Amino acid sequence: MEEFERLSFLQSVAEAGDKANMWKVGEAMGLNRDATETLCMDFFAQGILEVVNLSGWVRLTPAGREGLAPTGPQGGPDSLAALVRDLAAAGDLGLKPPAGADLAADLACLKAMLTRSQPLPQVVKACLLAVEAALMLSPQPAAESLAQRAASLRG
Repeated sequence: MEEFERLSFLQSVAEAGDKANMWKVGEAMGLNRDATETLCMDFFAQGILEVVNLSGWVRLTPAGREGLAPTGPQGGPDSLAALVRDLAAAGDLGLKPPAGADLAADLACLKAMLTRSQPLPQVVKACLLAVEAALMLSPQPAAESLAQRAASLRG
């Protein structure tokens, strides 16, 4: 499983708070029960998640919350990981070629940066600038908000 998907799972658990159910989070991500269980067992072993009850309720440990802190590259709702997740969920946003293909390539690059121990700032900024430019060509209203988020992450 890609690091991006692992982070998305943890972000979904964080967003659900005390009502996080590992089975529901896994299902929402398109994971089968075996993949969800394997992923969660790994998180349990790393001390990132803890079991609340045997029905699948889980919560982030303090170490897990710290790993998703907004100050890091994989942080909270204003983070690069959250933007990448939301861009991936948004689809092509009605972009015509070549802007749609370029956006997909830039998104793949940003996903790759999230898997690095230390994302390369110049690469991330260049991709965010390109993402912002492509989104400004979209006729869909959601694109403007995503473009603004990309601009704010660029700094």
